[in-house]
Order: sequence, then C-alpha cells, then structure tokens
Amino acid sequence: MTSIKKKLSRYLSISVSILLISIFLITDVLVDSWITNEFNRAMTIKAGLLITLISEDTEEVEFEFADEFMPEFSGAVDPEYFQLWLKDGVFERSKTLDLFEIKALPKLDIPIHTSSITNITLPDGRSGLMYFTTFFPQIDSDVREEFGITDKEFSATQQPMSLAYAISNEGLNQILWFVDIIFLVTSILALVAVKIIVFNVVERGLRPLVKLNDDLKQIDLNSQISKISTDNLPAELISIANGINHFISENKQLYSREKRITSDIAHELKTPIAELLSLSEVAIKFPDEKQISDTYKTDVLGIAERLKNIVNGILLLQKSTQGGELKKSDVDLKMLIENIIERENKSGRDIILTSEIKSKNIYISDIALETILSNLLSNAVFYSPENTPITISIEPAAYNKVMIHVSNISTYQYSESDIEKFFEPLWQKDDARTSSERYGLGLAIVKSYCDNIGASLSIVLEPEGKITFKILL
Repeated sequence: MTSIKKKLSRYLSISVSILLISIFLITDVLVDSWITNEFNRAMTIKAGLLITLISEDTEEVEFEFADEFMPEFSGAVDPEYFQLWLKDGVFERSKTLDLFEIKALPKLDIPIHTSSITNITLPDGRSGLMYFTTFFPQIDSDVREEFGITDKEFSATQQPMSLAYAISNEGLNQILWFVDIIFLVTSILALVAVKIIVFNVVERGLRPLVKLNDDLKQIDLNSQISKISTDNLPAELISIANGINHFISENKQLYSREKRITSDIAHELKTPIAELLSLSEVAIKFPDEKQISDTYKTDVLGIAERLKNIVNGILLLQKSTQGGELKKSDVDLKMLIENIIERENKSGRDIILTSEIKSKNIYISDIALETILSNLLSNAVFYSPENTPITISIEPAAYNKVMIHVSNISTYQYSESDIEKFFEPLWQKDDARTSSERYGLGLAIVKSYCDNIGASLSIVLEPEGKITFKILL
C-alpha cells in the first residue's frame, strides 16, 4: 500500500538533497580552482620578481639577489628552489639545491617569452610544481644611452635566459583535501538534516489529515454529530471537508428515509396481515357461522389483492431507482395521454386535454412516460372532488423541449413543507392512512422515472387549492 507520507518525504528529500549536493559540488570545484589559480598566480609573481632582479649591460648579465631577504631559497625548512640558465650553461641557482643529492632542476625546451607550470618531484623528495619560462634579460637604459646603442641593436646580440622556480604543493594539496572533506562532511550533514527536517515538516503538514480522519471516526449515522468542523482546517482541506459533510448529510437523510420507509412498509403490511389473522381466527372459532363463511373468501381475496398492490408498488419503485438504461422509441404523446385517460378515468371524470405542439412524436421511453403520466392522472382523479375538472396541457418549451401540465383541485390543503415530502416513498398527507387503495408510492415512482429519463419535475401550488405538476421532457 502506497504511503503519501513516505512518498512525499522521499521525493522532497531526494529533490532537496540533489539540489544541495549539486550546489556543494559546484562550490567545491570553484573553490579548488580558485585556490589552485591563486597558488599558480603566486608562483608566477615570485618568478617574475626573480626575473626583475636580472639586468644586462654591454659587458655582462647581473643577478642582484640577496639570500637574507629571501631565506626560503637558502634554508632547509620548507625550502624553495630556482635555477637560471644563460646560453646552455647554469647561470645561477638557489643554495637549497646544494642541500640534497639532486642539485639541479629540469630544463624545458619552450619558445621565448612563454611559460609553463608542471608537476615535479623536488630534490628533497616532496611533490611540487615548477614554473619554467624563457626570456631576455632587461636592459639597463642608462648604460645603453651612455654607449649610444639603440634598443634594437642591443637586443640583436642578446642571449635568452631560462628560469625554473619550484615549490612544494603538499600544503596546497592538504588545503584542497581539507576543503573537499569539509564539503563532504557538510553534504552528509545536510542530507541527514534534510531528511529529518522534511520528515518533520511532512508529518506536521499531514496532521490536519490525521485530525480529519479522527473526526470522521467520531461520526455515526445514529450519532448527533452530523458534520466535520472546518474552523481549524487548512484551505486545501476545507473543500474536501465540505464534500464529506455533504456526503454525510445525504447519507443521514437516506438513512432516515430508509428507516421511515422500512417502518411504513411494515405498517402497510401489518394492517392486511392483521386483518387476515383476525378473519382466520373468527372463521376457525365460528365454523358454522354462515355470514362469516359466505364472505370469507371474498374478504381474503381483497386483502391478498391489497398485499399484492403494495408489493408490486415497492418492486416498481425499486426497479425505477436501479438506473438501468430504458429503451427509447418514437411516441405519439397526445395519443398516449388519450389512452391513459381512457384507462384511468373509470368514474367518467371531466378531463380536459389540450395540445399546442406541432410534432406529434417525441423520442423517449414509452414505458417510463406511461408510468409517470398514469400515476399523475390516477392521483389527480383520486385526490380531487368529483365535480371539479382535471386539465392536461402539452406546450412547447425552449430548446425543442415539451412541457406537460397536469392540474387538479386537491381535496387536501397542502403547504410548502408538504410539497417537499411529496416524492418520499410511502408518505401520505393522511397520517391515519385510512385509504386501502393508496400507499404513497405513486409520486416516488414518478420522480424516480423522471430522473431516469432526464425529465424535470416540479410542483406549483395555486390559489383555491389547485395543484399543478409540471414535467419538462
């Protein structure tokens, strides 16, 4: 099972660690390069300083060097080395070369006025770097002017010199290793710190989810708690909490509705069953009573028919709420309503049908539409006084839709709160349930089939007890 906490911690740790290691690595390379360049620059400057001590006149080349000002070229402690060549011979060298068996630095063959830095092993056995360059000695201008020789004439006879300057780089290598170790240790500590920080931050960030889960565990369909508090939740979880609250509210309503339906079904079934039991007990107790025996079969049949109607209504409601796709076909709406009126109007009521649509046929499920209109018309006939008319009108609506109105004068005075309960299964305005023909399932079936075929169903209460059902197809 995937863990958000582990995955988030892992991804954040890896991402931040890669970023930090990249920064540390780049910084380490840059620092190492800077230190090495500064070391090489210091060697170049010192070699240049030695070159400036060399001057040439018409007679000789002079090297004005003093050991007391540069003890590193004469002492045995951390010695440095230099060597000068004029023509093919050694012109001068540092006293430090006399301290060891190897008394000379290697001479390189490079073009004039160029230089190079190479790795060598110093005479004292240490690893080091050697700066090597070839140059012409500087010319004393005073002497040149004294003899009346031009710079071009003097340089034509000049012989190039070579300088080798060597110094140990072990200190440099130690510094570079020290810097590398510092960056390595810093990287390891940073990785550990990132892992700890990210884990704690993620854990703290997921606490609202844990609290939300704990709050959900406290909610039960039978408990008084009906929603999750969003007061202390972060903005990202408020929409989720609102969705959960809506889901809880819907489920509580469904649960309450199912409890009521179960109770109503039990009540509807209990009455005919009790009648059957009472009738059977009387028939058994008084077997010779002619009046009882003559009506017993008819009474039992009537009660059985009532039970059958209740069960069929419940099964039809269950079938309509399953949400299965219904077969559609072209239906002549006016002819369908006329057939329903003829079938449902057994008492010869005054039912007025008007149609204002041009097209006779609509593409819809005939079973669903017939069930909807049959129940509405049956209710209108049953729940209206005998001397009042029932009207059914078919009108065109926007976007090529059709509106059907079914209106009647009701025997009951309904309120807006009653209208909200109209489509609840087994709800009846008559709390005593005195009718043996009505069970409060018809409008629930109507609503369910309307939802199934995508029809809009609404109720309008009009003056003088008139009620109108509107169906938008």
